[in-house]
Amino acid sequence: MAYIETRRHPDGSKTYRVRIRRKGMPDKSETFFCKSKAQAWGRKKEAEVCDKRHFPRKEDEERTFADLIDKYIGVELPKKPKSYKKQSMQLLWFKRQLGDYFLVYITTPMIAELRDKLLSEKLPRGSKRTSSTTNRYLAALSHVYTVAVKDWGWVNENPVLNVRRPRENKARERFLEKHEIECLLGDCSKSKSAYIYPVVFLALATGARKGELLALKWSDIDFARARLTFRDTKNGESRSIHLSKQSMKCLEMEKSKRVIFSEYVFPTRDGKRPADIKTAWEAAVKHANLSICFHTLRHTAASQLAMRGATLLELAAILGHKTLAMVKRYSHLSVAATAGALDRMNEDLLEGSIYA
Repeated sequence: MAYIETRRHPDGSKTYRVRIRRKGMPDKSETFFCKSKAQAWGRKKEAEVCDKRHFPRKEDEERTFADLIDKYIGVELPKKPKSYKKQSMQLLWFKRQLGDYFLVYITTPMIAELRDKLLSEKLPRGSKRTSSTTNRYLAALSHVYTVAVKDWGWVNENPVLNVRRPRENKARERFLEKHEIECLLGDCSKSKSAYIYPVVFLALATGARKGELLALKWSDIDFARARLTFRDTKNGESRSIHLSKQSMKCLEMEKSKRVIFSEYVFPTRDGKRPADIKTAWEAAVKHANLSICFHTLRHTAASQLAMRGATLLELAAILGHKTLAMVKRYSHLSVAATAGALDRMNEDLLEGSIYA
């Protein structure tokens, strides 16, 4: 199990590298200048394994990291259908790195090393993962261990908890000005895609997410009451919003020109699922010479609402946030809109003060 490799160096000196190997555990190695110290270290490590300090139960020698991930994907992830695809991809990445190791050998330093690998690894398009994406990977793995500790009793602790998360960039503050909106919509109107213009328009008009708009069904639209209901939302809760006359006209035009029978407002050619506008969106943004993502449209709608006097409660209701924390970033934009109300209150209530 332990063996010593003698290394000879150009200057004539020798070093002795001791390696401990055992199935299901990471290799342990150490280098010494003295052979006797190398032998002593090897005997010590062998003893630690042999006296079962690492194996409090027999089943711990049989459960691997791969078993943990497979069970979680098979039992727990189906309970979260919206997260299934993304989180299974994230967890399978960890499985490729640690799959053969017994659970008792997975440590915090090992997870920290994989955190660094996530940050430095190049993706197929040549870019690297962001800090926020890396944190989502770690969060997914941490929940696996939480379930394994509390529900299954497979492990005694969660090694992910003590791994430092990389600092994420500040929330995107970019929002489009009116002339930029006009330019973007102009390029969308020239697109070969039949859906890019109405989808972008509705994103700006309602502040909805791309996924919410593409998942829209005709049954979600109440034309008589000018109301739209988003059912497939990020937080899992449905929300209804008012449709402006411009948004109503947009949806009515889409319905009138529809030649494909489908329950979706923006369907694929066979009508069986929502359309994909990624290519059309990237082309329109490029032609408009804008450096933005689709989420910028949602931020634009929220920012413009705030500047026109919408309260944080109103913003949260329109955007579908459960708490006010997510919309506090827009509070500074509402100062100008509320200035008039404050002036009127001061003039009426405090007109008899020495400062009047």
